[in-house]
Amino acid sequence: MQRERARNEEPLAETWVEMKRIMRKRYMPTSYPRDLKFKLPKLSQGSKGVEEYYKEMEVFMIQAKIEEDEKVTMARFLNGLNSDICDVVELQEIVEIEICFPKQSE
Repeated sequence: MQRERARNEEPLAETWVEMKRIMRKRYMPTSYPRDLKFKLPKLSQGSKGVEEYYKEMEVFMIQAKIEEDEKVTMARFLNGLNSDICDVVELQEIVEIEICFPKQSE
């Protein structure tokens, strides 16, 4: 990509952040963020484990750049859980999702 940009006399990406921006602009459909926001409410646990479902939800939210109140995120999470697991979790009075899934240090 850098060679192509040089051939076209376009400025080269000098940082990783700039490279990601250029790559997103070139390869990511403009509808991608909107599509993620539509897919997120439909996300459910299905045959996935609880932690795998949570991580998928978290990735969707990061990719869609969604920042919301923890209570809203918890409601979203519970709504997508399989009903038998949701019933057990709701009995526990968990108010913070990080209690269940602490964030990994980067």
